Amino acid sequence: MGGVSYFILTFLACCLLGITKVECIVGGHRADSSSAHFMVSVQNPTHICGGALVGTSSVLTTASCVSGRTNIKVLVGSHRLLTNRERVNASPVLHSSYSSTTGANNLAILKLEKSVTSSLVAVIALNDAAITTGKTTAFYGWGALQYGSTRSNELQTLYQRTLTNADCAKLMGNSGTLTTNQICARIQPSQAACSGDEGGPLVDVATGKLVGIYVYGVQCTGNKPDVFMNVLPYTSWINTNK
Repeated sequence: MGGVSYFILTFLACCLLGITKVECIVGGHRADSSSAHFMVSVQNPTHICGGALVGTSSVLTTASCVSGRTNIKVLVGSHRLLTNRERVNASPVLHSSYSSTTGANNLAILKLEKSVTSSLVAVIALNDAAITTGKTTAFYGWGALQYGSTRSNELQTLYQRTLTNADCAKLMGNSGTLTTNQICARIQPSQAACSGDEGGPLVDVATGKLVGIYVYGVQCTGNKPDVFMNVLPYTSWINTNK
C-alpha cells in the first residue's frame, strides 16, 4: 500500500473509532520498503544523521552533522540500520558560508568514494518551485520514536504540511530563530522529527522532489514546527558541488 493511502486510511480509522490522540498514527509509520530509495544513513561510526542521494556519488545533509568529523561513512540501499550492507566512505564539503552560530547555510555535500547504482538506490530530484504554506510532504528518518529514546532501526515516515518562513516564524515565537533560507513543516502535537533525524529529507508528495533538509525541532513534541533548510535557494550550489 502506498504511503499516502496508508496515512489516509489509518487517520480515517482513528476518526471512526473515536480515537483523537495521535498515537493512532504514532509519530509516523514504518516506511514502505519500495519507497525512499534516495534515503541514506550518515554514520560515524554508527548512525548520526540522515541524508538524501542527490547524485550517484553525492549526498545532501546538514553541515552541523558532519562538521569537524572524520571517517564518515554512508549506508545506502537499506531501510534498516542493522544490516550487513556496505558502508561507503565519504568526504564532506560544507557550504562556504555555513555559520555554526546562527545556523545559516546549514548544508553539506558528502562526496562518496564511489558511485552507488542498484535497484535499491535512487537519486532524488530537487524541488524547483517556491514553497507555500499547506503543501503535503513526507519526512523520512531513523530518529528516536519518542523524546529521550534510542533511534529506530527501521526507517520511519511522517506526513506533514509545509509552512513558509514567515508563517513558521509566527508559530515558533521564542522557540527558535529562523534564518532566511529556512522553512518549516508541521502536522499536530505528538508528531514530529526527533533526535537522530537531522539531515533527513522532506519530500513533496505530489512531485516526489526534495523540498528540505531537517535542521532542528523542539523536543520532538510537535507543539512547534520542525525546521528545515529550504533546498530551492541552494540548487546552484548543490549542482556545482555534487
